[in-house]
Amino acid sequence: MYDTLARIESQLAAIELDYLRRTYVALRPKFLERATAITEIPDFWSTVIDEAPAEIDQRIQPRDIPALKCLTGLDVERFEVRDADSGEPRSIKITLTFKPNEWFFDTKVEKRYYWRMSENGWSGLVSQPVKIRWKQKDLTDGLLDLAVNLWKKELDRETNVREGRDLESLEEYQVLADKVQRTPQDAISFFAFLGFRGHRISAEESAAAMENAQSNVEVPGGPERPNEDPPPLPDSEMYPHGEEVVVALCEDLYPGATHYFTTAKQRDTKVSDQELVSDVSNSDDSLNANAFGHGEHQRRPNKKARISA
Repeated sequence: MYDTLARIESQLAAIELDYLRRTYVALRPKFLERATAITEIPDFWSTVIDEAPAEIDQRIQPRDIPALKCLTGLDVERFEVRDADSGEPRSIKITLTFKPNEWFFDTKVEKRYYWRMSENGWSGLVSQPVKIRWKQKDLTDGLLDLAVNLWKKELDRETNVREGRDLESLEEYQVLADKVQRTPQDAISFFAFLGFRGHRISAEESAAAMENAQSNVEVPGGPERPNEDPPPLPDSEMYPHGEEVVVALCEDLYPGATHYFTTAKQRDTKVSDQELVSDVSNSDDSLNANAFGHGEHQRRPNKKARISA
């Protein structure tokens, strides 16, 4: 009975994966068409980011806002999809495009997230750090550069294996881990998401784990796939909520960008109308007060600064 249930669940997962792949292939041309139309709308993406869901909004620091105002493009591509029938649709590439600005030299930044499975049953997104060439102060306070330095050191696997060095023994690991420990998570820049790594799982390790998991389902009475909690991230992980942010970007903010933009504009129009009525009312009150010898009135507080302002 349990074997049958496991096979049904596996088949359902396969159907959902196929649906995600086919939906992406069908919608991609329209999203590209939308991207072209957006280029004619000033401040579209900065307005959308201003309306971002909590998973993204809570990661944006006040110092990030001026740079995010320069955002002119956001694209989500399921880059491992080859066609409607093949390719991994859960791997994602995020591309951010900026107009020339005073914060960094890069006008286009790309980050890839690879869907992986580990032998203990965990599955999710892993990535590689992406460097930003800063013009002035590094908004990540050096964290991003340290993450890139560690990644480059890890690439030299042959030397690491020959010299018997594991991850935690690398000097670059210790420097980054110490920096992460001394930096409050709620003070880390939004741009630090470019340094997210996740678990160290290679494509080969993931393929073997998926093959093993599939064989366990197909063989009646085969060993159960482990159902463990996610293993802890390395101490050097500078952006532990990276998967949460990218999922919010690709499954909420990006597909719903037009809705977020329209909602913001409708709210701003409503606020402007209310402010106009209020200004007229205050003007009338001031005239009446002056007529009776009372000229003092309180000024309304300024609205909180916003990205799209």
